[in-house]
Amino acid sequence: MQARIGTATIIGMAMTMLAAIGVSAVFAPPAHATQVITDISYAPAQPAGSRGHQLDLYLPSTGVGITPRPLLIWHSGSAWSSDDGKTGADAIAAVFNPLGFAVAGVSVRSSGQAIFPAQVYDIKAAIRWLRANAATYQIDPNRIAIMGDSSGGWLTEMATLTGGVTSLEGTIGTTGVSSAVQTGLAFYGPTDFLQMNAQNLPTGGLDHNSPASPESLLVGCPIQTCPAAVAQASPLTYVDSNDPPLMFLHGQADFLVPHGQSVLLYNKIKSQCGDATFVSVPAADHMMSQVMDPAQYGMQTVRTTTDCTETVGTGTLNPTWANFATFLRGGLKMGNSCQVTYARGAGSGTFNGSVTIKNTGTTPIDGWTVTWTWPGNQQITNAWSATVTQSGTQVTGRDLGYNSYIGPGSSQSLGFTASFTGTNGIPAQFKVNDIVCTTVVV
Repeated sequence: MQARIGTATIIGMAMTMLAAIGVSAVFAPPAHATQVITDISYAPAQPAGSRGHQLDLYLPSTGVGITPRPLLIWHSGSAWSSDDGKTGADAIAAVFNPLGFAVAGVSVRSSGQAIFPAQVYDIKAAIRWLRANAATYQIDPNRIAIMGDSSGGWLTEMATLTGGVTSLEGTIGTTGVSSAVQTGLAFYGPTDFLQMNAQNLPTGGLDHNSPASPESLLVGCPIQTCPAAVAQASPLTYVDSNDPPLMFLHGQADFLVPHGQSVLLYNKIKSQCGDATFVSVPAADHMMSQVMDPAQYGMQTVRTTTDCTETVGTGTLNPTWANFATFLRGGLKMGNSCQVTYARGAGSGTFNGSVTIKNTGTTPIDGWTVTWTWPGNQQITNAWSATVTQSGTQVTGRDLGYNSYIGPGSSQSLGFTASFTGTNGIPAQFKVNDIVCTTVVV
């Protein structure tokens, strides 16, 4: 028989646990020199005197990294019960400021102050404010990442997956600026509230269907009575193939947010040919300290899906800050540069050609798409070592999975046969993963 604990008791336990697992308890931040600007209002307080529209900025010391700086937004989980989600950003900054990242701790309104979608309106308003003021703080407006745990993980997933969803923009604070982020990293976030009770551990868990559960308080109704409202608060609703890369981590022994919630998200992203990395950690509960416990290294299951190609391994990516930084750098396309060598054979009416992609940057390319535009009427008739499609004069070549990885200094090639009439001109520009490459013609 499944154990059941009283609603009031379990919610009290949840709040206690969530308070106890702040990032500062996960690791002791080293001393570091940085500029800290606290309590910046990215929008007027609602209600007056509240903290939900404030953020703190942690800027790297002069001479650390490059400018403009990539930005990492942090939001700490609280089961949506707190309007002080910027708490813990100092510890995140202790890790990422020395790597050249600016860090923003962002607060949003609690569910007691405003129900969903207020929290998403708020994080998007904060992103817009940060992007609009990027030049002032030497932030790169094109390289913004977001990270959070628990309800902060949910907010991370919502922000990452809803770029361009106008119904979730709101009109708070700065408007007319994009609220999109380029990548996200989430710890044990809920994704489908209606399935949480069914996914609870055999030993029990939070009664998510209760009118007093965090999820019901967020959407403003007992969740099983308002499925349409709940669907709008589900990250699953917004998944599509154009979403930025997302990494999420979950403990298999999570008592508060069932591990199955991240399974649902991964399966949805995979079905949409999206870009996701899911790290499943055995024996870990709802704590970053357990998800990142070195004693678990080598035992986690890592599932990665990109362009409908999946890889599954055990112990292939340990949940360390160094690996998180590598993932974020890749998602933000930091240290990425490329060279394309274009070769074409002689021919009248048909020719063979090749495109060789060399990674001239410092970050590995894991999954590539190369694009170019023909200057004439060239038409590709056959291709190898890539999936190549052409629409009008636009050509797109995608890796075949086995050749998706290009380490720094390494290369991958594709070949093709094409027909043409008139002049067989050279494409003016090649892009790899939307980055313009240096072109060499041989």
